[in-house]
Amino acid sequence: MKKVILSYIEKVPALSPTIAKIVQLTSNDMSSAVDLVQAIKLDPALTVKVLNLINSSYFGMPQEVTSINRAIILLGMNTIKNLALSAEVLSSFNPAKGALFNVDKFWQHSLACAISSKLIAQKIVKDPVKREEYFIAGLIHDIGKIFFIKHFPRDYLSMVKKIGPADSLNHKEKLVFSMDHAEVGALIAEKWALPPDLVASIRLHHEKNVKDETSFLPASVYISNLYCKTNGFGDDIGSSAVPMPDEQDWARLKLRKADEAAILTCLPEKVEEAKVFLQVRSR
Repeated sequence: MKKVILSYIEKVPALSPTIAKIVQLTSNDMSSAVDLVQAIKLDPALTVKVLNLINSSYFGMPQEVTSINRAIILLGMNTIKNLALSAEVLSSFNPAKGALFNVDKFWQHSLACAISSKLIAQKIVKDPVKREEYFIAGLIHDIGKIFFIKHFPRDYLSMVKKIGPADSLNHKEKLVFSMDHAEVGALIAEKWALPPDLVASIRLHHEKNVKDETSFLPASVYISNLYCKTNGFGDDIGSSAVPMPDEQDWARLKLRKADEAAILTCLPEKVEEAKVFLQVRSR
């Protein structure tokens, strides 16, 4: 089964040439805003999607932003890169109508995790540029589930239906498919040449006991995933018995459980403001 899965991963479409170029440019310190503008303008549909996201209530711009040039000045190259990547992922990993699971609930969970992770980053990450990675990490942490549902729909959803409150989704996935969705998602992210920290946050988003020596990103996504599932933003894929983030979890970020409310109380409001991200899927 593992060989079959790896062969399917090999066939996962690469990022579009425009997105691949954007990721490459923003990873190169020598690249300029002009380079990024020229890359995005090669894809008019992507330009429209990015501008729609920028002009949503989530960003709260005082006036409408009508050009990518202006958007970069206001939000920075890394934010624009992550908006473009978000639009690409939401459009590419969008099961057709009639899917055997709740697609909207899945992406609402992913969006809530993205926002939660960025809210945490605003507390612990000094560099505003690096905070943007936390949003995209939360958004794509579960792409491995979409992969399983796309390639093994009946087998995967049959397995999900048999999961009891005390069962682990990851454990069941490994028993049935020899790999879990976290590992599959990380392999897809590697294929897309995404940054190592981003790949690690996908691979480790169910791992409680990880030494966070180089980045808070995995811990942030891990906590966001638990918090969202226990606060009304679950995806209904897996066990309903999910623990709340505890003191040990928050300590990974050098924070306390007592900080949780101050950081994440505004999550429902922020998710509502960011619903435009979910509209990208149908455009």
